[in-house]
Amino acid sequence: METHGFLPSLKHIENVTEDPGVKKQLRMGGFEAKVFMGTGIKAAYNIIMTRSDNKEQERSGIHLKYWDKICKIPPRLSCICIGFFIMRSIQMLGLLASLTSAAYNGPAPALPDRQPFGFGASVTGGGTPTNETTYLVENMMDLRTALKLTTPRTIYVKGEIKGNQVNETKSGDCQYYIDSSGVPNYNFTLYLMAMNTTYTSAVKAAAAAGEEFEGRNATDYLALLNRQNGWRGTAQNVQKSTQTIDAQGNVTLIGWDADAYLNGVGLVFNSRSNIIIRNLRISPPRDCFPAPETYPSSWNARYDAIAFVTTTNAWLDGNIIYDGPTAVAPDPFLWGWKVDRYDGLFDVEDGSDDITFSHNIVANHHKSLLWGGGEKEASRDIGKMKFTVFGNHFVNSMSRNPLMRFGTFYMVNNVFSNYNNKAPLFVSSTTNTKREVVGRGMEERADVAYTPDFGYNMGIYNMSSVLVSGNYFDQSGAYSNDTTRIFTFSDLATPDWPATFCSPADMNLGNVSSTLAAFQSPKNSFNGEDVDLLQNVQDGFKYYVSKKTDSVAGGLAVDCGAFEAQEMPRVFAGSGEVLVYVQGNAGQVGKSEL
Repeated sequence: METHGFLPSLKHIENVTEDPGVKKQLRMGGFEAKVFMGTGIKAAYNIIMTRSDNKEQERSGIHLKYWDKICKIPPRLSCICIGFFIMRSIQMLGLLASLTSAAYNGPAPALPDRQPFGFGASVTGGGTPTNETTYLVENMMDLRTALKLTTPRTIYVKGEIKGNQVNETKSGDCQYYIDSSGVPNYNFTLYLMAMNTTYTSAVKAAAAAGEEFEGRNATDYLALLNRQNGWRGTAQNVQKSTQTIDAQGNVTLIGWDADAYLNGVGLVFNSRSNIIIRNLRISPPRDCFPAPETYPSSWNARYDAIAFVTTTNAWLDGNIIYDGPTAVAPDPFLWGWKVDRYDGLFDVEDGSDDITFSHNIVANHHKSLLWGGGEKEASRDIGKMKFTVFGNHFVNSMSRNPLMRFGTFYMVNNVFSNYNNKAPLFVSSTTNTKREVVGRGMEERADVAYTPDFGYNMGIYNMSSVLVSGNYFDQSGAYSNDTTRIFTFSDLATPDWPATFCSPADMNLGNVSSTLAAFQSPKNSFNGEDVDLLQNVQDGFKYYVSKKTDSVAGGLAVDCGAFEAQEMPRVFAGSGEVLVYVQGNAGQVGKSEL
């Protein structure tokens, strides 16, 4: 910004206008000229200039007519005018205070000395932190501001940030979202009633007869019920605008220490690239207004902890992603419904690519990692959706660890700890009878109030290519020896374009490329003994085809042709080493318990 040797102060800017409201806002902000001179304000200026929500700008009082009025001053004071306009705009949007208060020039947090590898090897995130590109955030407003910057930056998260924080003094809840939505007559109970055709038919009959229904005018009541479904989305959008962040790329997001926690926050990266997320605990928002799917407990909630849409080049390392320290039971509700208010933990779709997911704990969730959309996204996903998955610990994660569609997935040296209280699906030739070592979080279940049913670990769907090597399955519960739920399958109906499965440790040397030799050891292990995952997946798919119609024989093939060598951070001599390493290195630094 050209200043002509003049550095405007707050007093000079106040003198530009006689508007008492502007003067008051400037005084309340307490901003000095140094706030908007330099790199920080350039980034903020980019936000203002690139905002597409004109209505929001209008609500914030950013009008070109007002700008023209204020800036009818001599050219020598143009810097004041520019500074005032930018400051006025940013202040009204709640951005400037965040930028200045979040700026950080101290030491970096202590993290394990790890570098990106695998498909995410080229990621740089926000680059090397500098005083001009580093922010420390401790509230939702600052977090949102920093993540929405378009310039490369490093963001440190300190303490717990709650996603429902509206401002410094207000936190939202479900009723607040309704009250703020413009549809105050929306009611979640009435919404669910309106979805019941037996119930609404009775109301319609009463209305047609001119009678009351449950003590109220049936005609008016029917009209109210008919509006609930449309109003649900309106109220839900208010929660979305409060608890989710449309984040920009070229960012490194790091938890400061074991207290760093994004509680009820949804991070959405849409058409972004170059993202690093490390050392955070993250829980997704609880959807106040989910939609029912299948009675009694299948619901369509809206929010993920992290969502990638058409997003490339990312490294997620050393995080804890979960609903909370223990599994969260669905809410008992009307007519026997049990409301599940969570969607995914880390969902990736629509042509996203080149992602490394390492040293994370994925825990206490039902549908954890959905990687790849449905058939409608096939043309955008095929040839992309490449993941390296190393050194992660799945603890009490009931399904989608991950669910894989269309892409290429290296599942290497991960630990799966689950509690299985369901009988085997079929007689498996890989059933194990030995149990030596117990993984973290699975030793005792008597003190846990809610123990959900385990579904499966890895889902092989829609033309995916999956390599498994050196994984450790640690299963307890009534059916601790059941190996029939390691995999599930779906939509494998194209023998000409089959999904492919590669388990180098279980294949003849002649059938494995020499470039994959490193993946032949250690073998995959189940409860401390080697398990043949090639035989397991063949048994499982044969059973699946006998029960379902969405897949056919030949829809899954044994083939390692889709895979090339990848260098992993560690090499292990045996499966026991994998377990010890993952238990010691997965998750947030200093966080010994979930």
